[in-house]
Amino acid sequence: MHMSLRVRESSLTNPRGNVESVPGGLSSDQRFDAEKAFSSVLVSTVREAVGNALGRNVLEVLTSNGLLDDANNSKEFDRKLELLFGNGAGVLERMVVKDLNRRLGIRYDSEASFDYEKSLETARQVCFLEGRLN
Repeated sequence: MHMSLRVRESSLTNPRGNVESVPGGLSSDQRFDAEKAFSSVLVSTVREAVGNALGRNVLEVLTSNGLLDDANNSKEFDRKLELLFGNGAGVLERMVVKDLNRRLGIRYDSEASFDYEKSLETARQVCFLEGRLN
């Protein structure tokens, strides 16, 4: 309960999702381990969501051409998706965030305005503060 309160408070006072500035944050080793775990879950989720949406053959082509190499870099991943899929990129990104939130036990609000980068930062912050990947 206390952790959930900290997430809400930090979301209001720290909209950029900077976990390092949260009181009682993680040590550098814990932060590294948490980032590594989050990265692994994110990459796995991206591959699964893209594969489910576009099929395994398309996933293999995208992977072999390096599209998914930047799954951890939300800006670059977004840029590559938009180049390939135009407005369809947003649909794929929503699917990724929805699947990621499901995996992490985070409520997904399909009616809320959507920002891919902000959604990933929110998920990352919740994981770091609540230890959902341990």
